[in-house]
Amino acid sequence: MMEGKESRKETSEDDGFFDTVFSWSLQDIFNKNLFKHKVQKIPESFHSLQEYFGSFVFPLLEETRTQLCSSMNTIARTPFARIVYFEETKPRTNLYKVTVDEWKNVFSNRGKEPYKTLPGDVLILADAKPQSASDLQRAGRMWTFLLVKKIPEDEDEDENKIGSTSTYFEVQSAKDIRLDDEKKKSMFVIFLTNVVPNRNMWNSRGMSGNLMIIKEVLSIDPGVEENCEQCCVQSEGIQNENFGPCSLANLNDSQVKAISVCLSKMQCDHKSSVDLIWGPPGTGKTKTVSILLFNLLKMKCRTLVCAPTNVAIKEVASRVLKLVKESYGADSRRDNLFRPLGDILLFGNKDRLKVGAETEEIFMDYRIKRLQECFVQLTGWRYRFISMVDFLQDCVPQYHIFLGNETDGNKAEMKSFLQFVRERFRHTATSLRNCLLLFLTHIPEKYILENNFQNMVTLIRLLQSFETLLLQHNVASEKLEELFSHSVEEYLSQSILDEKYLLLQKTRSECHFLSSNLLNSLEELGLPMSMGKRSLKDFCFEKASLFFCTATSSYNLNKVGMEPLSFLVIDEAAQLKESESTIPLKLRGIKHAILIGDECQLPAMVESSVSDEAGFGRSLFQRLSSLGHKKHLLSIQYRMHPSISFFPNSEFYHNQILDGPNVKSQSYEQCYLPGPMFGPYSFINILGGREDHVEVGHSRSNMVEVSVVMNILQNLHKAWIRSKKKLSIGVVSPYKAQVVAIQKQLGRKYENRDGFVVKVKSVDGFQGGEEDIIIISTVRCNNGGYIGFLSKPQRVNVALTRARYCLWILGNERTLTRSESVWQNLVRDAKDRRCFFNADDDKDLARAILEVKKEYDKFDEQGLLESCSYETKDNKSMEKFVKAFDSMDLRRNSLKSLNCFDELLLLDEESGNFLDASSIAKQRGNIG
Repeated sequence: MMEGKESRKETSEDDGFFDTVFSWSLQDIFNKNLFKHKVQKIPESFHSLQEYFGSFVFPLLEETRTQLCSSMNTIARTPFARIVYFEETKPRTNLYKVTVDEWKNVFSNRGKEPYKTLPGDVLILADAKPQSASDLQRAGRMWTFLLVKKIPEDEDEDENKIGSTSTYFEVQSAKDIRLDDEKKKSMFVIFLTNVVPNRNMWNSRGMSGNLMIIKEVLSIDPGVEENCEQCCVQSEGIQNENFGPCSLANLNDSQVKAISVCLSKMQCDHKSSVDLIWGPPGTGKTKTVSILLFNLLKMKCRTLVCAPTNVAIKEVASRVLKLVKESYGADSRRDNLFRPLGDILLFGNKDRLKVGAETEEIFMDYRIKRLQECFVQLTGWRYRFISMVDFLQDCVPQYHIFLGNETDGNKAEMKSFLQFVRERFRHTATSLRNCLLLFLTHIPEKYILENNFQNMVTLIRLLQSFETLLLQHNVASEKLEELFSHSVEEYLSQSILDEKYLLLQKTRSECHFLSSNLLNSLEELGLPMSMGKRSLKDFCFEKASLFFCTATSSYNLNKVGMEPLSFLVIDEAAQLKESESTIPLKLRGIKHAILIGDECQLPAMVESSVSDEAGFGRSLFQRLSSLGHKKHLLSIQYRMHPSISFFPNSEFYHNQILDGPNVKSQSYEQCYLPGPMFGPYSFINILGGREDHVEVGHSRSNMVEVSVVMNILQNLHKAWIRSKKKLSIGVVSPYKAQVVAIQKQLGRKYENRDGFVVKVKSVDGFQGGEEDIIIISTVRCNNGGYIGFLSKPQRVNVALTRARYCLWILGNERTLTRSESVWQNLVRDAKDRRCFFNADDDKDLARAILEVKKEYDKFDEQGLLESCSYETKDNKSMEKFVKAFDSMDLRRNSLKSLNCFDELLLLDEESGNFLDASSIAKQRGNIG
């Protein structure tokens, strides 16, 4: 470790977690048994809160250790940077200010954006760039862990940049660091991983807070009777409330029932509750959640919405935002140009969220930045109102002051009163109008009050009308000055001015009245005249009522002084670890929780096999479901052609899901390629394929299936050129190596094709997505029926339920039927329904397969020839031969491939005897 003595660190909320992590040595991080005997199976039911929260401790530590170990194993390819500046912030705190030059190796992870330093990043500080973890253990090597604590904020977009390349941030060190100036110049920082989610899970475990929901979940101290009828509202009353296009009338019966039951819990203050909405693929889960949230918003219920990932939370937020905008557009009582969004707030780390135009208006950082324009002491909202009031009342005196300030004395070149009024009004009105628009958009209507809201809308219209009247070509400067010489409240008759100027006076008076009225009203409301970033942040949290964030980010609400929340809605709840769900469940005030998900799809990802086997990845949704907790099933699917939905409905949902009328209609029958093989649903048997094991990441690929995929895509593109109908295609594989192989073959071939889109992702990456056509590459091809994690039912379910019109599955029948898994049932079902085809029956596919097999043969024979050495029989040569031999498909090459080895004696590792090559082949069962 880094040389230096231990020192007392500044205490913080993270001490317990990071003290533990920082205490680990490299041997600890690479020790798979470090927590093996401490991690216990997480039970399905618990007797106490202590048992409940304690069950997550060691699985969480083991998961953190595994994540660090994984990062250490790839340390040669992780982002790194050279130290430019390194100083302790205060003595004996282990807190340091760090500046580094630009990060290198930033594109090492395929498909990821360049690395950018974020709070919670774990770095290594070392005196050299390590190529492996063992480099850190060399004699004389100096290194230690760093934790990124803070990224200083700046007004600029690129907020953590200094100059053009350097990055500045603050860190906490595992050890007291003593470096002289010379040593600092040779130091590096290397990124390992980000542990914010793990830290938040750890901290929430011991956080004192709301335990009502937790006790309900655990059936500890359940409170009053189950049926709290005195608090329930009539479902019919909720259904009949008209919210325009968001009316419950647009939903099916199962969706209406789920929403109505959840909304009825709003009235109950006596008993906490947890409701489960079960949303299988294509059943309108996102639509149901969106309308549920829209109704909660309309009913003024303070609600927190969480999801496992930033992508998921942005998706549900954007859907709700769209409903809000549509509802205002459909409301004839409203001015549809102005939509108050101040009740809705999306928050989180902007670099992780990657907020786009669809959710920008409700994002915390964007809102604060915009509102800052109106909350500045000298030029804020109050100044803008007063400027307009004074201008409309005292424009003539202002003009004469302006004339008096002119220094050249040449009145011929001075502005006329008309020019002065037009320019001054345009500037004053634009400033006020921008402020009004910001208020209308970003401050909740309930805070501004409806009357003020309508007055702001009216004032904007009046200011526009007044400017239009001023810009008329036949307005005389003298007449205008005469008009403004009269009081703004004075009634003028036609005997004084003609009709055109009377209309100007009337509009002037109305603008003045509304501006004055709004100024007084906002002052009475106590709207602050100026606020800094922190105050604006608190203001936004306090005034909003519908909040969106990831489950782990909800931990930050513990630090915010705001009115308690009432409802918690967790979307994609079955993808969330239960220990993550407890973070928002413990927030102050929450009495009712709604979990929406499907435990038949993929659960949360857990890297540690030890923690995974202990049930650390199990969701609260899944646990409650397994205990028999009632679920509100969404029972009609609107995505898949009936031929596609048939097997997953039977295999995973016990035929409880009905096909919607849209997917049963004649128009849903799409034919993209000729022949029955390319109908709505097909299993295409790939003979002669071979799975190749990729050492890095322990993944697998199958180049024969890659070739088949490419051939199908090529034919689809030709058909698309003829039809020019929009087409989206998803190529899905459970193995990353196969995804990479297909992406490499695909290159940029179909990029920038308007209307023809190809996405290649892993099964996990496609969860939640859907495309017109899905092609699944299963990869596995072996005699033993070994398919590994491909056998996981949830993974199969996700892969099978992404397609709308066509699903084509590529796989080896023999391998999959021998696997004794769901794939065995799938192949049998495809045969029973006459959806089973051999790829060789299609001429194009047969040709593509043959070309790859020829390449395999060339490669294998070359490998064997290179492995053959008559001069030496050392272990390395024999090992190389055996590996090359095992990789050959000797059913195709028969004994012909072994002719040159007939007299070669090699040591057979299994028997310990010297055998000739033919004997080895026979012994291994590769040939008869």
